[in-house]
Amino acid sequence: MSEFQKTEQKYAEWEAPKDNLRKPIVLKEQGTRLYEPSPAIREICKTGVVFENQITKDTKVLLIGDGQGMDTQQFLQMGVDPINIASINYEQSEVDQANQGILQDTGVLMKQGDATDFESLKNAGIKENSQEIVTLMHILEVPSIKDEIEKKLIINIAKILKQNGELLVTQYKHKFTENERDLQKQIGIEEITAENLQKQYGENWKEKFKEENGLGWEVGIRYGEISNIRSKEALLTLFNPYFDIKFEENESEYILKMKKK
Repeated sequence: MSEFQKTEQKYAEWEAPKDNLRKPIVLKEQGTRLYEPSPAIREICKTGVVFENQITKDTKVLLIGDGQGMDTQQFLQMGVDPINIASINYEQSEVDQANQGILQDTGVLMKQGDATDFESLKNAGIKENSQEIVTLMHILEVPSIKDEIEKKLIINIAKILKQNGELLVTQYKHKFTENERDLQKQIGIEEITAENLQKQYGENWKEKFKEENGLGWEVGIRYGEISNIRSKEALLTLFNPYFDIKFEENESEYILKMKKK
């Protein structure tokens, strides 16, 4: 039994608690990424390769959490047939925005889906051993993606990839600070409002927010300040059981180009 199969079996019966992990504190499951085409994918547009296989019109591609659909557009520009591109997003409002905006009339329909829940993936039309490329751009920063949720996400990605399928992951290297709130605003990272937290947590929302994030709420705080940031070593440990990894980094982010073992 492979390492992937052992770990998949270990978590096969596990389900995320419905009172917190599957209803995370972030009200938009989109990480802290900029709403512009990913620099990592723009680079792949030049080479046509994620890990080692040449991208063609027949390559099966799944994008997870592609905000407004800009990265999907990059694969279309690489010549991938729209019928071979799938895109899912946790947040229905972003799905609607993408389908009525950038993806309109492209032949690609983004669907609502939760990549940490394999049944949700199947409901979105994503089958086991069906994809040749999966992208996960700045989704790991979402605060709720940790512990068992994190493991389920990686297992699900490995399940939907074909043998030797490839995975592209990016993660920022550092959290944003309170001194960078203007920058966060400029790049579209939302403010964490008292109103939303009251709806999420009820009467003791301040205490619950601090307990979940280790940081007290204050007016003006934004989601970039509670991002889930992993070290290089933690990322390698997370993905190594399932993937061969080419690890790259620049001043702001880690880039993992991987092939399923």
